[in-house]
Amino acid sequence: MQKGKLLNHGVEVIKRGSNPRENLKNARKAVLRLIRDFEPDILAVEKAFFANNSNAPLMKALEDNIRLIARRKKLKLVAFAPSSIKKFICGDGWAKKKQVAQAVLVKYPQLRVYYTQDRGWKEVFHQNMFDAVAVGLMASN
Repeated sequence: MQKGKLLNHGVEVIKRGSNPRENLKNARKAVLRLIRDFEPDILAVEKAFFANNSNAPLMKALEDNIRLIARRKKLKLVAFAPSSIKKFICGDGWAKKKQVAQAVLVKYPQLRVYYTQDRGWKEVFHQNMFDAVAVGLMASN
């Protein structure tokens, strides 16, 4: 985001490797490519949450790698707990993904096309996009 302008709203699909280490390497490559393409001043991440997510250890490792990348590239890094993001965006730390998407749509109505999907996998994919935009909105304030 650049002064409230949405520059990118895609979800990076990380090529699945043969093991977690390769997955992490592929994710690092994607992060470095995004940094190269968009030249941000700040990196914003959602903190890995362990209770409901079997991928949380890998996500935590990626969060740690992003921290190292930010330090090496001299970029500011901010990390927010999922409940903090939901509280900021929706006013409710326990908001559901649909509520986060609706709140993001208030700021970026051009994303409405992604809100309702005809397939379950598309809905999950785009809910992740809305979550990422919410992280960006929180970081830009």
